[in-house]
Amino acid sequence: MYSDWASLQDEIQFDKANLSVLHKFSDSVGKEVACSVVRHISSNLSLANSTPNPSNLDTHAEVKWTMEVLCYGLSLPLDQLDTIKDCVNVYCEWLSALTSPKLPVPCPITDEPNPYAQDMLHHLLNLFMPRHGAGADLVKRQALLCHRVLRTIESVAKESAMLTRETWETLLKFLLAANNSLLSPPTEKEDTGLSSYDIGDHLCERVLSVLFELWLLACQKCFPSPSLWKTFRKMCIYWRHHEALISQWHRVNHALTARLLKFMFGPDYPELVISEDEGGLLVPSDMTNDCISQSWFRFLHVIQNPVDLAKPELISQTPMFLRLALESEDVIDPRQHECLAKLPQIFYKAMRGVSIMVNAFLGIAQDVKEENMLTSLSLQTPSGRQSIMGPPTPPGQRKAGRPLAAITAPLTQRGSKASSVASSKSTTPAPQCLPGLLSLDSRLPLAPNRPKCNSILHLFGPWLFDASLANVKILPGHKNAGQTHRRTNSLIDHSRPTSLAIDMSPEKTAHCDNSYEQGRAEACGTLCRLFCAHKTGEEILPAYYSRFYFALCYGLQTKENMSGPVLSNILFNSCDLLRVDLAGVQILVPHVLNALELVLQDLTPKFRLCEQIPSVELRKACVHLLLSMLCLPLHFKDLEIKDILAGEAIAEHSVSFISLKPRITELLLNALQIETDSTNTQMLLGGLMLLVQDMALCEEAEQTTVQPPQDDTDHTVHADVSEESIASNISTDSSYTESSYHRLHTTSHDNDSAYGLFGHATSLVCTRLMASWRAELSTAIAAMELLSGLAKVKISPPNLLMCKRTVKWICDFIVNQCSRPTLYHSRDLHSMIVAAFKCLTLWLVEHSRLLYDKECLHNVLEVVELGISGSKSQNKASDPPKFKGDKVFQPASMRVKDAAEAVLTCIVDQVGAFPPPCGPESLFSLLDEKSLLKYAKGTGLPEQGSPFRYFVLDNSIIVGLLEQPLGNYEDPLPTVTALIRGPFGRHAWTMQLRHSPRLPNKLSSSKSLLADPGRPVPMDNLGVKHGVKHKHFPDSVDKVPHTLADKSIPSLDTLVTDVKTQSELDKLKRQIEHQTQFETNISRRSQLEASRRPFPNPATECKAPKLCQEFQTARLFLSHYGFLSLEALREPSNSSVPPALLMLDTSNTGLFAEVEQLDMVPCRDSDTVHVFYVKAGQKMPQDIVANVSSRKSVQPQFLQFLHSLGWPVDIGKHAGWTGHVASSWKIMDQDDVSDEDYPRGTGGSVYDGRQQVLYWADVMSEVAFVVPSTETYNRYLADPQGDKSPQFNKRGASGSVTLTKPRSLTLESLDKLRPDRESTGEGPLMRSRRGRQPLMVGPDTKVFVVWLESFEDHENFPIGDLLGATCTGLDHYTTSSSVALPRQPEKDVFIIFIHALQNGLFRIHLHGQTGKLTMAIPLVNGMVVSRRCLGNLVRQTAINICKRKRLESELYQPPHVRRKVKIQEIVKNYHMKMDAPDFYTALFHDVAKE
Repeated sequence: MYSDWASLQDEIQFDKANLSVLHKFSDSVGKEVACSVVRHISSNLSLANSTPNPSNLDTHAEVKWTMEVLCYGLSLPLDQLDTIKDCVNVYCEWLSALTSPKLPVPCPITDEPNPYAQDMLHHLLNLFMPRHGAGADLVKRQALLCHRVLRTIESVAKESAMLTRETWETLLKFLLAANNSLLSPPTEKEDTGLSSYDIGDHLCERVLSVLFELWLLACQKCFPSPSLWKTFRKMCIYWRHHEALISQWHRVNHALTARLLKFMFGPDYPELVISEDEGGLLVPSDMTNDCISQSWFRFLHVIQNPVDLAKPELISQTPMFLRLALESEDVIDPRQHECLAKLPQIFYKAMRGVSIMVNAFLGIAQDVKEENMLTSLSLQTPSGRQSIMGPPTPPGQRKAGRPLAAITAPLTQRGSKASSVASSKSTTPAPQCLPGLLSLDSRLPLAPNRPKCNSILHLFGPWLFDASLANVKILPGHKNAGQTHRRTNSLIDHSRPTSLAIDMSPEKTAHCDNSYEQGRAEACGTLCRLFCAHKTGEEILPAYYSRFYFALCYGLQTKENMSGPVLSNILFNSCDLLRVDLAGVQILVPHVLNALELVLQDLTPKFRLCEQIPSVELRKACVHLLLSMLCLPLHFKDLEIKDILAGEAIAEHSVSFISLKPRITELLLNALQIETDSTNTQMLLGGLMLLVQDMALCEEAEQTTVQPPQDDTDHTVHADVSEESIASNISTDSSYTESSYHRLHTTSHDNDSAYGLFGHATSLVCTRLMASWRAELSTAIAAMELLSGLAKVKISPPNLLMCKRTVKWICDFIVNQCSRPTLYHSRDLHSMIVAAFKCLTLWLVEHSRLLYDKECLHNVLEVVELGISGSKSQNKASDPPKFKGDKVFQPASMRVKDAAEAVLTCIVDQVGAFPPPCGPESLFSLLDEKSLLKYAKGTGLPEQGSPFRYFVLDNSIIVGLLEQPLGNYEDPLPTVTALIRGPFGRHAWTMQLRHSPRLPNKLSSSKSLLADPGRPVPMDNLGVKHGVKHKHFPDSVDKVPHTLADKSIPSLDTLVTDVKTQSELDKLKRQIEHQTQFETNISRRSQLEASRRPFPNPATECKAPKLCQEFQTARLFLSHYGFLSLEALREPSNSSVPPALLMLDTSNTGLFAEVEQLDMVPCRDSDTVHVFYVKAGQKMPQDIVANVSSRKSVQPQFLQFLHSLGWPVDIGKHAGWTGHVASSWKIMDQDDVSDEDYPRGTGGSVYDGRQQVLYWADVMSEVAFVVPSTETYNRYLADPQGDKSPQFNKRGASGSVTLTKPRSLTLESLDKLRPDRESTGEGPLMRSRRGRQPLMVGPDTKVFVVWLESFEDHENFPIGDLLGATCTGLDHYTTSSSVALPRQPEKDVFIIFIHALQNGLFRIHLHGQTGKLTMAIPLVNGMVVSRRCLGNLVRQTAINICKRKRLESELYQPPHVRRKVKIQEIVKNYHMKMDAPDFYTALFHDVAKE
């Protein structure tokens, strides 16, 4: 910079202007003259006399002679301190001529102050000359006089307006000479400070501060010449063994940097805060911008390369050090001087100041006072400590809320004492931490308009690169590496090796000096922060890349050359290293992995950490790095990584990415095994999910099948599983083998396959969940999310044994949590249980064959019973079972009970039957009253009333019965069609009363069984006829003796013998004979006629009755199923609960509207995710939503990602959630829509909710992925307060057929009741009528997925502007009242940012995760994922975010509970209260028929 300018160093050092003519006389003569003259002059000063007289020195000669005497007086020994003091007083008063002259100042000086001021400055230099042999007290008094001179000079420089350039140059030369005389000699005494015998120790800080302050002032008033700047730089080399030089250097640098940032980047740029005592007022307010920039650059290089501070051999190569070495008997080598022992602290302080400036340019807000205080804390060396501990907190990463003054613990309690390699490998406890600790979570964002990395590296790169390798043992193969230009010391030969080509002498390469590791660690951390600030698409020079990677390879050493502070500082500041598109950064992966293994394998680090880095935060940073490299092995596969630290003798010393896969997997599992911090554990769980998912999808793509380990004891299929039942299940599942739990494989050591890793992951997570995580809510929820995700991973072949064990573990977890004492039961505990029940549901649905195992089924049903009732029927197998009626109903909470009921219903309805025949879009039957009546017998719909009868069972199920047979049934059998609406959905069943089975073969049909079978053929063989004489009484009756009473009745014999009755008896006898003859003739004639007639007789033959065409099937249904009884109709006493069976009033048309609203309450949780695409630099919402209009405007990976989220569905034909309540859960368009009706070539705007959305559903939740377009956004702008569905007309305006939905879930007549609702398109789902209990749907969680072309755009994403365009219809409905809520605040919006890296992977950034339950996995902030699993993980994370918000909300009710509440509301409003006779009467009464 100043190569063409001459230095003034020799002129200053050998200047004779401070010598007086009295020096040519003897000391006694000079002393006598000086004391006499000075005493007389000082007596007339204003300090000594309140009324001073004017000076009697009238001519220039008189003044010159007097100044010669004063010059000599300033050089007197300290025993003449009074005379010296008088000289100082005289000159200080005479210097007032430059500002406001006082009366005692001679007139010649007042007339021409500048020449005399220059001479006085030369003379005052004698005061700053050290007096050897003087006592400490005299030296202290000398220092006080120097302080007064400095104050006077400082005042004159600031206040005077008449200083000429010559005077300014003389002033600066005086300060340089004073500093040189005081600071260039090495400190000889151990006692420093106020008790020192060295005047330099007393004045070091002050004289340097005045030099830098006045030099900076001169830059504004009279900019120093290049020769002075060069002299300043060269002379600073002699003072570098003083710590104060670095302090003052940075004091000015930071003040100038703060001003520089304001006019370079604007007032909104993050401020470098500098207080007044730290130099906040150093820079004059009226200093021009150009002057500031020129001064800043020159001051920055005034001490040349600060890395030379780490080289004692350079610092000691000054004339004063060499002269002392020649004169002293103790010092042989100048490098051994005791004052150089502070060089490690000075070096660290220098790099710390450079780091502050780099951070300021990166846009990290800092407070210099706080930074300096923390630096001082780190520099304090406790007794017994051999080296300085690690650097303090980098700005923007410090935990808030800890006052810096509250430092009460002694520093001797911190850290380990050894700094050698041996101590770095010993297991020492983690050091206790000081205030201002590092915290990754509190990192401040970098400024968006920060300068490029190249620009900052041009300024500070050579220093940082050199410092990062300070005193490092360089391998012989790297002797000539990095021969790039660097700033060199002009006093040293320019041909010496550069920073990378370190001296290869035997003593330098034989060992690694760790005494300077503190400053080296700061430099490495600064470099890491700088390179991690790389912007998307930004270019960095290859030379910088190579030097950075070279420095990091040495800094990440974990063996003999390891430095704990350097390693920990690199890891902590390199969280983004592998995810910011640094060219060739993959070369560091093996070295980073070695360091991660050293940190994550043990909770207590085996090396010395930086003082300000807690072990937990270091592990968190390592977890971030680990999450960045999980996908690298399967992404780059066999690509080799060259080891740049390998020696020249090793020709091929490289590893491939795929070879790192076992180490990465093992490290992740081991870290998860020992981690105790909740946040770190959740991050590792997310990484484990990514690893398993990526490996499974990779094997599926490559069609790799792994043979599971065979167990000879588990080779038989379960006895209860028939071949038919297995075939009816999922065909991809292999045969399930029965095994007791103790025989299951606990872990699989084959982690190279998805099969083995799946088993190991489930075993590890379940084990830790039971042992350590059950008391931590967020960790337990994350574990459940991981297990839920693992349940959906497709492993070939499926690891059914581990699946069975996982279900057992989940059941045990629920039992354990429910069994905890009442004191521990809280909402958090119940949230864990609810999450466990939901996880259990997913495992049973995804692996339905588990329920074929008796033991597994018993465990599941037992835990469901525990959840519903609060206790088990059998605590032990030997206990007698306790029946339901005998147990006390005490569930852990109603939330737990509802979750257990959901599991039980899922087992009955969905396990083995999901997805249903109509697809996963709806768990309901798609049939409703309107669609059923279309197929009922008849020509039309009824005009009055409804053919359905509605009954309510147990106050929870509404049964709509249609007694008319459907048109597809021709048999005149009792038929009833039932629409069953319960808490878990709507189901349609048609039932017939049959007395004969429905045969499946073709030879017989149901119709033939209803026809007349005909008379049986008569048989000729009538059998043997026996003549039997029938008796009216038994024979023994005559043997019974008669009584007197018997004899009172006359016998028949007496009547025959009676003469009076004889004639009558004869007459009777004739009549009997006549009748007998008549009947015989009739019988004979009848037999003759019968023999002549055909057989059978048509007149007398029995005929079958006509088939009945009308039945009271509703009554039959209720009766046959046991619902119809007197007990069911009786209302419970002293209770508001309605009877078990009741009838609803169908004459009230409001019933059908309520039933329609019930159908609009789904049985699953419904979520909406809005997807945006942001091109580089976009900030306006109009531009963002316009990107998806064309395929050419988006990256191809974006469209692939969209289709991996879900499958496209047509809004008009979709029966599930569509993203808006007005168009969800009903089918509106029965016509087929051709592909021509949809726009082509879009970038995703076709899924904006007008015609199509992307949809995904499982048994528990459904998600609609909506891509807002320009049309939907413009609609929002036209009506910001509207709450309408985004659907649009399918055809043109003329003869248009709109997609406005008819009320397809109710009767035709109901459409006339709500024309206003139909016209506005508002959804009636959540708004209940006045006075009724609202449905508590919980929070309407906003989840955005934003695809970024430039990662930095996530800081400028217009959340608030786009929030209104993402209306789902739930925004204006509250869960506790009918009052509309305000718009959701931006901070409550969850955003998943996705950025495509140049290597083909994708970086994830999460926004909005605040609270203990919002860190949903599997995606973690900063994770790098592969393309094959991106869609799955984004979808799972979005669902889990919504689940966690629902768990956290106190207003949320599960869907089946909301349906149950709605049913109870319907019962309350439309219950027909009647007694049993009236009910039976109404039951026998026919309903209206068409």
